[in-house]
Amino acid sequence: MAPAVSRVELVPIFEDNYVFVLVDEGKKEALVVDPGEAKAVASYLQREGLSLKGILLTHHHSDHVGGVKELKSSFSAPVFAPQKNKNQISYADQFVKEGDEISVGGFSFSVMELPGHTLGHVAYWNQTKKWLFSGDVLFGLGCGRLFEGTYEQMYQSLQRIKSLPSETLVYCTHEYTETNLHFCKMLSNLDDSPITGDDEGLALYENELTNRRSLNLPSVPLKLFIEKKVNPFLLARNVQQFTYLRELRNKQ
Repeated sequence: MAPAVSRVELVPIFEDNYVFVLVDEGKKEALVVDPGEAKAVASYLQREGLSLKGILLTHHHSDHVGGVKELKSSFSAPVFAPQKNKNQISYADQFVKEGDEISVGGFSFSVMELPGHTLGHVAYWNQTKKWLFSGDVLFGLGCGRLFEGTYEQMYQSLQRIKSLPSETLVYCTHEYTETNLHFCKMLSNLDDSPITGDDEGLALYENELTNRRSLNLPSVPLKLFIEKKVNPFLLARNVQQFTYLRELRNKQ
């Protein structure tokens, strides 16, 4: 039997956010991840004739949850949220934690707790498709800021993502790749930089990124096998190197 989920659509909202809509073409059903705004998502669902079967949330920040209540009311869809964000997302229907398995309609995920950006941050991993919905943990050539967690937590969360199969596609929620590219190029020119990535790989990455963005195409999803070669935060060999990078990035 063919997998139920046939594609992931990116719905842009705000300045640089994406909402992900997982579409089961056969059943005309959808699952939505991190809807920070409702109008654009509702318009897409209605235009495509899709019924909303569930809403997955990675963490409690407003640009990820701002449209949830409206979508839940309009489509009567259950909301899944991190157990550790129970106070911030009290309107969720099911709270999830490390190792939980979620099945909604034809959609199945394993829950990974990835603290650092926030303490309760989770990601949703689809083993069959090798899709990771990672919220604000990993970005193209970068990683999320630390608002609640420690450097150790964020480093370990990135190591967990790094350990996933190389063919993994990472659906991160922001279009930050171009900005992060500037940081990587600056980093490669530092005489005392502790991180030495693949310069040729970074040049190829820049070429593809420039082409995609010139056509107004997203850099998401990320190809994990490429990020592992050029993303300095995945190349950090220990917490100390990661801390150095993150603090340097904070100043840019």
